Formats: sequence, structure tokens, C-alpha cells
Amino acid sequence: MLDFLGQPARLCDRFTRRVALQLGAVAPLGLSLPKVLRAEAANPEATKKAKAKSVVLFFLQGGQGQLDTWDMRPDAPEGIRGEFRPIDTNVPGMTICEHMPQLATLADKFAIVRSMNHTATSHNAASFYSLLGEKPRFEPGLAASESDFPTAGSIVAKFLPQRDQIPPFVQLSPSMFGDNYLQMPGAGAGFLKAPFEPLRITADPNAADFSVEELALPDDVSQERLAGRRNLLGSIDRHLGGLGDSGKIGKLDQFQQRALGLVTSGQVRKAFDLRSESDELRDRYGRNVHGQRLLLARRLVEAGVRFVSVYWGGLLNAPDDYWDTHDGGFTKQRTKLLPTFDQCLSAFLSDLDRRGLLETTMVVVMGEFGRAPKVGQVTANAGTDAQGRDHWPFCYSVVLAGGGVRGGNLVGKADRYTAYPAADPYTPADLNATIFDALGLDPATELFDPLSRPLPISRGKPIRALFG
Repeated sequence: MLDFLGQPARLCDRFTRRVALQLGAVAPLGLSLPKVLRAEAANPEATKKAKAKSVVLFFLQGGQGQLDTWDMRPDAPEGIRGEFRPIDTNVPGMTICEHMPQLATLADKFAIVRSMNHTATSHNAASFYSLLGEKPRFEPGLAASESDFPTAGSIVAKFLPQRDQIPPFVQLSPSMFGDNYLQMPGAGAGFLKAPFEPLRITADPNAADFSVEELALPDDVSQERLAGRRNLLGSIDRHLGGLGDSGKIGKLDQFQQRALGLVTSGQVRKAFDLRSESDELRDRYGRNVHGQRLLLARRLVEAGVRFVSVYWGGLLNAPDDYWDTHDGGFTKQRTKLLPTFDQCLSAFLSDLDRRGLLETTMVVVMGEFGRAPKVGQVTANAGTDAQGRDHWPFCYSVVLAGGGVRGGNLVGKADRYTAYPAADPYTPADLNATIFDALGLDPATELFDPLSRPLPISRGKPIRALFG
């Protein structure tokens, strides 16, 4: 028996919950980072030369309408074509919405997949399907669960872990986002659980007092006190004897050391310091939460983060509907959504390109679905007015750039009114397979679920036409 902090604990191949909690109590900082960082050691399983080193997922919660942005049909009847008109881009034969003029000058940098499709019509279920590439369990009202299939970033964190203090997977988002006050599924580690959850940064980087609380020391812990706690841990380690041989104790120490490394790493803290960027560049991205999150994503990619997910959203209809444009859809897109989107995404792509990062960074821009071809059509469980389009997962557009993607490329084809794919239909599973393939991961690589069943990281096939 060992008298640990005045409490007896049995030394054997297992240790009690009480001892584990006591060990945690003397761990550095008392931060939540160790919970996120408890990853099993995993060797990269890249099966081919990777085209991309990093991925940035820009998720437009609510569903961006393909007919109003990337796949316009100006010759369609009035009730389908909508109020917006197409404009030419710098790629002959490619047109996009008139309210995205800056992106029109960069069309040679991105590709549009115009035949994405799935069958989930409610927001959370569609997010599950579109992000995970797996059919949701049921609709509507689906909430995130620890039994979910893991999101792409968590899979990347497992199979392509970082070898330094840089986190492999960072999520920039509101603290809560989803429909009907249910956290949106598809953004977390699911059954991979805490070791592969993203480092979530929920603060607004556009705020004057922006700081990353997750990487900050508590007010009562100075660097000197932190060093003292680290020394205390070392002293305990030296006196634990056989307890230190326990696999669980060894991992506990490893997790705490990684957490300590994140907090004290100058490289990590520097990546989150937007104050080092010029006012001119910050203005170019846009002085709003979306623009500054994309700027932060660029800095994270520059620092070596493998996967960054950026969520434009929150709690739908509480109070904003984001891209869920049922009511007043054309006005909201024209005055609020599209100008901000055009500015921040064009700045992001230009900045990556100028710094030589676009070649090795795959950018994926998507929502959970598209919008109905007919204005005012009600297909899901929400009303739609004369300016709005309802949910439509049966055919929608996704934009990709970088990481080997051939710019100026139109992939897949929708039918006359973008209701259904007319050629080369692609699914969310195919999109995830494309992401993994670009990073050098074979989509057939297997995970084991809680029942020890082997599951491929994607059931789809890479969209080769994106790279042709």
C-alpha cells in the first residue's frame, strides 16, 4: 500500500478512481486541455504521397442555396431563377452570383462540385450526413452523441498526429450551434471520444480583448508557480515506484505534459496572436467574426495544424438564421450574407496563395445541404416565404480549393433546375474520401467502433475529377 497525500492506495496493475483524481488534482494548471489531449499513440498510415498537408473546412450552417450562388440558372422560370443574376469569372464559361465579385476574380483558384447529394432534410441530420459521410440514425432533432461516427478532423488527429506541441485539430466556432437548441452533430470525435476532440476556440477573434482562454493560465498561476507544479509532478513521479509502470498512470503523465506544452509553447501562443497581423490585412478579411476566424485559420495552418474547422453559424433562429434563408432570403443574402462571405473567403484564398500555402492546404466550403429550386416551396418542416427557398439535400454545390485541386474546374452536373444530379452524382462519403486521399490517408483505413467492429474511415471514393 502507498500513502498518497494521506490516503492509502493499492499498488498493482490497476489504480483506483480516487488516486486518479488525486493525481489530476496536482497536475499543472487544472485546465481542460488534458481531457482533449488523451490520444493513443498512433503511427501515420499514409498509403500514398499526400497532396495536402492541411485542411480548412468552412462550414456554412443552414445551407447555402446553389441557385443563388454557384450554379445559377438565369434562363429558368421566374419562380426558380430568383432575384440574382450571374456574372462572368476569370475562367471562361464559369459564372457565379453577382454578389460574389471578388471571388469571381479568383475562380481559377477553386473548383465547384455541382452534383453533391444526400437524403437528410432537417438541419442536424443533414449536418451529420454531410460532415461524417454516414447516414443519420433518424430525423429530425438529431443531437451530437458520443456514439457518433467521428468527424474528419478527429480521424486526421488519430492517424496523422502531430509530433510537437501543435494541436492536430482546431475548431473555430460558437460554443453552441445547431437546431432546436440541440448541439449539431458531425463536428466532434464521436466514439473516438476525448483524445481526438478538437481544441475548440469559441471566443470571437474580432473582439478587442480576444484571447484564447483554453491556452491561458489561471489568474492565480504565474509562470513561476506553474514551474513549481511541474516540479511537484516530477517529484511525485520519482517516488511512485511501481505505480509509474502502470500504463494508465504513464498516459496520465503524457497527457499532462502535452497540455503543459500547449500552454507554454511560444509557437502555439504566437499562432493565436492576431495582433501581429497588419490592420490592412485584417480589414481585407473583414472586421467580423467570420473574417477573423478565417485569418486565424490561416495562421494555424501556417503553424502546422493539420485540420481547422471554421463554423459560420450558431443556434439557428435564436436569433439569427445564418444561411437558413426561408424568410426574406434574397434580402438577407444580398445585404448581409453574400458580401461578407465574398470578402472573407476571397481574402483567405488570396492570402494562402500569396504565402505559398494554397498548394498544400485543401479548403472545403460547404453547408449541410442546398436550397429548393422553387422559391417559396415547402419541402421540410419549416415555412418559406416568397423570398425564401426551403431545405434541399438532393442536389447542391460544394467548393474546394488548394491541396492539389485544379482551379477553374466544374465537376458534376445538375439537371435543368438543379433539383437532382444529371451526371456524376457525389455523396458526402465521396467528399470525405477526397479529403483523406489528399492528405495521404487511404479511405479504406479502418477504425474500430465501441463494439470492436471495423469501419472504414470513408465508404466513398475520392472525386478524382477535382484533380484532373
